[in-house]
Amino acid sequence: MRDSKNTRVYISGGITNVPNYMRNFNQAENKLIDEGYESIVNPALVNGFLPTDFNHEEYMRVSLAMLECCDAIYMLKGWEESKGAKEEYVYANKLGLKVIKE
Repeated sequence: MRDSKNTRVYISGGITNVPNYMRNFNQAENKLIDEGYESIVNPALVNGFLPTDFNHEEYMRVSLAMLECCDAIYMLKGWEESKGAKEEYVYANKLGLKVIKE
């Protein structure tokens, strides 16, 4: 694991049916940067570049691959209501990543 300043953090939270998900993820990214984290993985930004016909399973394959490259996961409020965020949480624990909750 990198030192705390260089810890790579993956942001996890609801996207599907969350009208302001992009704002939520961007605010979380800015907060983490303000706290001194230098490497943030924001899947909401990445998903915007993926084909629009991707299904949930395809998005999750990409998301979990990004998560594997991280040292910690940042769980947005309400993550428990998101199927994908719950999958990411379980996988992060399996990988032994640090879990940070909003």
